[in-house]
Amino acid sequence: MPEMGTVTAINMFSLRPGVTAAQFEDFSAELDQPTCLSCDVVESFEVYLVEGDGQQVDVIEIMTVRSWPEWESLRDNAPEFVPVLRRFAELVDLDTVSTLFTRHVNPTKEN
Repeated sequence: MPEMGTVTAINMFSLRPGVTAAQFEDFSAELDQPTCLSCDVVESFEVYLVEGDGQQVDVIEIMTVRSWPEWESLRDNAPEFVPVLRRFAELVDLDTVSTLFTRHVNPTKEN
């Protein structure tokens, strides 16, 4: 897990049996993305539904935050995230969530 600086987290997961892509899409568009994007620490947040056989991955979320520890603290303690986290747990098979922490490769970076 990154300690400091801007990081892009790529989250991949499957939905619970019986949950439709449309149900997750509504949650993401109406609650999850607006709540996250209202936070200063979140620089960007994009969500993709996997089409076809995603090998047990139904959703990919790409979130860039200026500080992962700051983001975790906010997510875990701010009251506005209580309904987001509750609904996420209802829709997502939490055992399938995996996160890749990445950083952008700048093609113009000087050596």
